[in-house]
Amino acid sequence: MNAILDKIDINSGYDIYKEIDEYETVIRNFFDKKIHPERFKSYRLIYGTYGVRHHEEGTHMQRIKIPGGFILSDQMKTIAELTRDYAASGHAHITTRQDIQLHYVALENIPALLRRLANVGITTREACGNSIRNITASYLSGINPNEIFDIVPYALYCTRYFLRHPLSSTLPRKFKISFSESDEDFAYAQMHDIGAIARIENGERGFKVYAGGGLGAVPMTANLLTEFINEADFFLLIESALRVFHKHGKAERENRNKARMKFFISRVGFEKFRELTFAELKLLKKTRNIGGDLKKYIEIFPLPAPTKNGRDDGLPNNKRISEPAIKEFIELRDNRYWDIFNEGLIEQRQKGYTALLIKPELGNLNPEELNILAEFSDNYGGGYALLTPAQNILIPWINNEFIYDAYNFLAERSFFKQVSGSTRDIVSCPGAFSCRLAVTHPYNLARDIGLNNEELGGLRIHISGCPNSCGQHHIGDIGLYGASIKSGGGIAPHYVVLLGGNIRIGKIGKVIGKIPARHAHNFIARTVELWNEEKNGNEQFHEFVDRLGFEPFRKILADYAVSNNTSDDLYKEPGFDENYKMEAESRGECAGSLLDLMAVNLFDSIRNIYEAQDDIKAGLINDAKRKCLESILLSSKMFVFLEGIEPETENDILSEFVNRIAAKNWLCNDWSNLKDIYYELKNSPGDKIDELFNYSKEFVYDCDKSFVRLQPNLKIQQCINN
Repeated sequence: MNAILDKIDINSGYDIYKEIDEYETVIRNFFDKKIHPERFKSYRLIYGTYGVRHHEEGTHMQRIKIPGGFILSDQMKTIAELTRDYAASGHAHITTRQDIQLHYVALENIPALLRRLANVGITTREACGNSIRNITASYLSGINPNEIFDIVPYALYCTRYFLRHPLSSTLPRKFKISFSESDEDFAYAQMHDIGAIARIENGERGFKVYAGGGLGAVPMTANLLTEFINEADFFLLIESALRVFHKHGKAERENRNKARMKFFISRVGFEKFRELTFAELKLLKKTRNIGGDLKKYIEIFPLPAPTKNGRDDGLPNNKRISEPAIKEFIELRDNRYWDIFNEGLIEQRQKGYTALLIKPELGNLNPEELNILAEFSDNYGGGYALLTPAQNILIPWINNEFIYDAYNFLAERSFFKQVSGSTRDIVSCPGAFSCRLAVTHPYNLARDIGLNNEELGGLRIHISGCPNSCGQHHIGDIGLYGASIKSGGGIAPHYVVLLGGNIRIGKIGKVIGKIPARHAHNFIARTVELWNEEKNGNEQFHEFVDRLGFEPFRKILADYAVSNNTSDDLYKEPGFDENYKMEAESRGECAGSLLDLMAVNLFDSIRNIYEAQDDIKAGLINDAKRKCLESILLSSKMFVFLEGIEPETENDILSEFVNRIAAKNWLCNDWSNLKDIYYELKNSPGDKIDELFNYSKEFVYDCDKSFVRLQPNLKIQQCINN
């Protein structure tokens, strides 16, 4: 691995190749029908391997985490190769969470794909599933004239801190974190579980923090948790919030539809949540101090600059072109796409440098285009790029003397041929192209809008294929999400329309009605026309909607309502000749597993062990003892569930485990005396706490490993280490 990757090192020395080997073994067990399909699903999701529409378990979408959207040119080249070799879709898709997705990948190819990613410092661990998802960051950090400080290193440190953390992979649902470098908030703090905005107080770096946001079917904006917390304590604050959610959010964990922190905060009240979180932080600071580690990481991080290691006094980037070839605009050989190129130029705070914002159509890039951008960033930029929440790519550090060379490099390679009118300005999830939950095909609608609208008046249009907001329809000037209605004996594909969203000021778009899918482009056209005719100066669209009210827009919708449309195209989606069929699945890939009851017990056990270790350091021996004993009971009960019984008392749980489970060789160690040792350690004095901790930790670890070996017949494959 090269020097830059060694410095970033989000895996913190972890052997990811061993991890991939274990995943490959699990995949092989799945093919051999030695693992329960639901258990396999939850296992593969934690590695970002996601089921896709119209395909069985053999074909998947592989999600690739790009922390902070920060991607090196070598990583782009590798993803280009993987797209070519494994993605049957033929393209890589940039998501609104700054991930990259490869669609229609054969399951047997996943381990090879992951190893090639590991070679360039990328892990897909916790890219899906009930975990802390890809941590996002503002794409202008490092070059923004208004920034407080560059937050990209902090986003990557946050990834490093929580990756494989016991409180991450044992969550009841996903958890999202963002970083912004200024109050312009290009990373949308208020739509995240935790959103951070850079601050400096009394010369000390830190963050303004929001908590409790989230989109999805029930969108909520985050509330201000604190105006300032210093940089080191911030990461402990996140962990404290997670601990509070785990400790007090049992009601939410029992109902998967409400197993997000926003629902917990809504139930207990934000002030109570704040009180509990800062009380937990006070305890955590007694045993945890990451200040030195964080400072060292930030100091050696390759800062954005056009040198090989990112520092002004660093090694030169030998790939960077040294002398411009084209001095003036008139020397350009192909000026057809100059306006598009010029529109993407962003002046950096560093004098003499410019960044280029590139807008791939619907966030999709084929292997050739990825390689072109990687070479471009080496030749004219800083050897890296930043993915954006709007599914774009920013390449900074273009010396102003090379602007015409940079344009010519892309034009000569026909890079701009992908651009299709205003479609490039639309944010869209893949929808029914690949997602099992999607009701409609937003890609098709986006292209339909582009074909029928030469320009969008600067309006931000976000489209999702269902209410779950992967296209972030709640925060667009105009948001649309897939729906359907019964009409005239058929099913008509529709889009629900929202207006006036702007999460940077904490505003969620408001639903104003539905429109047939084939006529959505007409609504866009007439709204753009109204906007262009009646907006006042620099008025933003949400202000425009507030001033006019929703009625003018509802009148436009009414012209295209079902009652006013009797043509056959009412039953067709854009891009399809055949009538619409409702094929969405009621349970998506992130839906609750049949084995949730067992998993909850196991995850609570893992968290107890993690927290007990801190309690011991803090001298809280009684708390540590309680958590260790509870972890033994929870893990024991998990296996007894497989026998069809649910014992409740301490004695019954231990007896059933010893009598029914211990002799089966499901676990790798002999636990036939578990009950006797449990009571012996329970009644032992406090100075035996280390013995209890080590015993309970070994038991929980053994249970965790065996749970992966759960077979379709609900029996555990015998320990493979015997």
